[in-house]
Amino acid sequence: MLIDCHAHHVAAPFNTDYLSWMKRTGRQDFGPVYLWNDPAFENPSLRCEKMAACGISHSLITYSANITQILDAACETNGLARSQAVRLLNDRTIALCRESQGRLLATAFIDLRLGDEALPEIGRCGDEVKGYSVIAAYHMDGQLRFLDSPVFEPFWAEAEQAGKPVFIHFSNLYKINDPAAPLPGFMNDNLLYAGMGQLMEDALCVARLVLSGVFDRHPGLKVVMGQAGGMYPFMLERMEMLYTMYSAGAAKAGRHVTDPAVPEHFLRNMKHYTDNIYVDTHSMSAEAIACAAKIVGSDRILFGSDYPITPDSWGMEHALNQLKELPGELYEQIAFKNARALLRI
Repeated sequence: MLIDCHAHHVAAPFNTDYLSWMKRTGRQDFGPVYLWNDPAFENPSLRCEKMAACGISHSLITYSANITQILDAACETNGLARSQAVRLLNDRTIALCRESQGRLLATAFIDLRLGDEALPEIGRCGDEVKGYSVIAAYHMDGQLRFLDSPVFEPFWAEAEQAGKPVFIHFSNLYKINDPAAPLPGFMNDNLLYAGMGQLMEDALCVARLVLSGVFDRHPGLKVVMGQAGGMYPFMLERMEMLYTMYSAGAAKAGRHVTDPAVPEHFLRNMKHYTDNIYVDTHSMSAEAIACAAKIVGSDRILFGSDYPITPDSWGMEHALNQLKELPGELYEQIAFKNARALLRI
């Protein structure tokens, strides 16, 4: 058994409409057209063929950074309200997962831009989905809102009550490039963000969820971050060092920061929240995966391919060859055991 917990599918005709919209408007906010025109985005048969060739028994459908723009394009093209577009997307994804006889598994996309109007989708999709997909940040009301924003608190409460994991994809809205000082060379500004900025956004998202107290208020929450959570596993020791230093400094000043009953003075150690956070293996080497497993726990890592955005030759074939370099028990945990427990398969 092999379970892919980071795969993208956009039910027809959403992706086709999106490609037409990109051509019509010239917009490439989320990268060039070739990232989004693989037939496997809308073709479940082609996807299942690729899965079979790589020995993948189940693929969990999650959503990429451009899903909000895909929905907006669908609304513009077909005259839909945004909430209608979300329901239609989820219904079509659930239907194709049913037709796959369990090979494809659905998450429900929850468009947090809708505010309270987004929440009924959690209950409406019910047991047809294995979890919920969101992105790490949203442009709302003229500002960038991260997932720890108080406006999203009702979502976290509903997700915890539903008892299903939340899959978080970077948003591509967190920028590290300086338009006034572009890098020379072919696509180097894009390369810098895709190769580094996305990892920074993942790590920032995790850190803000922890430090803002989301997991204290909702201890039953489980979230899944792609790309091994970016720098998340590798910054935990430094965060603990800072926690120790700041706690000692507060104690000398007569301030108690270790009592969660006093939230305005409570200092959080990120290492205390690793049970709430899962990461996937997408684009990580065997050495990086083994290191992350040692830090966050071997039971908190899932296999992820990012197919079809990442070509199967890299996201599936190369990635699986990397996994096979791991010790047998760690391989089995990442390949299927952790996902079976988390998704209740």
